Amino acid sequence: MHDVILIEDDDALRDYLCEGLSKAGYDVRDAGGGALGLALFRERAANIVVTDLILDDGEGVETLIQLRGAEPPPLLIAISGNPLYLSHSLKLGAQKALLKPFTMDGLLDAVEERPRKWDPRRVNGTNDRRYDSG
Repeated sequence: MHDVILIEDDDALRDYLCEGLSKAGYDVRDAGGGALGLALFRERAANIVVTDLILDDGEGVETLIQLRGAEPPPLLIAISGNPLYLSHSLKLGAQKALLKPFTMDGLLDAVEERPRKWDPRRVNGTNDRRYDSG
């Protein structure tokens, strides 16, 4: 089973995504902000981190920057309603990016599809990109 940390400040969306991931068999821990998400990761590393880029505590991008150097590196998935932020997130180490609104199937596809050779510290534009508007 894969361990997921979901960082999203919209309570209703966070609850919906947690429920869907849990039903799909993922062990999900959630946080309403980047600082709490990083604390959860430090407490127990996760295979996958899904983070909104625009958070109330302003830590979405900082979360990506800090986690791209983790050992072993988690699958980093950025979510946002702004495609420019998503493009920037891929340069900062996110492996995947989902444009809001996206479907639960779109999120499940993103967490299940991991390229064989991926290094989150490599930020030269070769990271896989996925935009799913539902």
